[in-house]
Amino acid sequence: MIYLLLAISTVALGWAVWETTLTFLVKLDKDQQQRRLSNIVQNKTAIPLQAYIETFREKFSVMATHSVLQKYLTYLETQLRRANIDRFKPMDLVAYQVLAALVFSSTFGLLADSVELALISFAGGIVLPIVWLTDKAHKRENDLLRELPNALEILALCSEAGLSLEQGLDQYLKNAKTGPLKEELFKIMEQTRSGAGRKKAFLSVTEKLQLTDFSLFSTSVIQAERFGTGIAKTLQQLSMTLRDKQSQRAEKAVQEMPVKLLFPLILFIMPVTFLIIFGPIVLQFMGH
Repeated sequence: MIYLLLAISTVALGWAVWETTLTFLVKLDKDQQQRRLSNIVQNKTAIPLQAYIETFREKFSVMATHSVLQKYLTYLETQLRRANIDRFKPMDLVAYQVLAALVFSSTFGLLADSVELALISFAGGIVLPIVWLTDKAHKRENDLLRELPNALEILALCSEAGLSLEQGLDQYLKNAKTGPLKEELFKIMEQTRSGAGRKKAFLSVTEKLQLTDFSLFSTSVIQAERFGTGIAKTLQQLSMTLRDKQSQRAEKAVQEMPVKLLFPLILFIMPVTFLIIFGPIVLQFMGH
């Protein structure tokens, strides 16, 4: 009976692997033909391993309806929005996680012939894409917050010179270096020029970013438009406030540095130090 169940399981597993491989090869061949015969989707950047991603979507789209996976996909969507990555979908990240986990676990497991290392490598492959995405989102937000006070000062000077907010934004976009803040302000200008109101344009970008500092900027602009007050002094004061917040964040990061260094110090540096100091002594006693 056990051998029969084992045989049935082996046949079912082989059939599933065969179906997945066949679908993947067909998709890969179709993708290559489309690339050779036509140049469709020129304005869209192709993602790495696109054939594998599309196969994964087709095979595992049913799993996306599960409540737990839905929450996880929502979290991935939020991280992608924070990092301003629109060429990937949340399910694509899951596909990359599965692929990285399988590659890492099989490679390190076979090289070291260790089940424990294979499991650790599998977990590392799952975590690695999320670490990359989170780091990219944090870096983009930090760059945006670092540039925001400078932009507010420029807008305040333009407003004092008699320019409107749109004209001030236009001057900033012409002279500012490429960065996340310039991208978001450009989106605001595009929405305003396309007919959307200033309030709607600012609120859409604010909702996407979910950053307190940018929300203060957006609220100041909306309130100035609502009550018809001058915005130059408001932006100048807000710029000084945000610079103070940046200084506080920097001081907090410096204070937290020893705590963050404690874990790698205990796990990596101290064992090596003890090994260098006491290793020869232990070997000498073992020799005697």
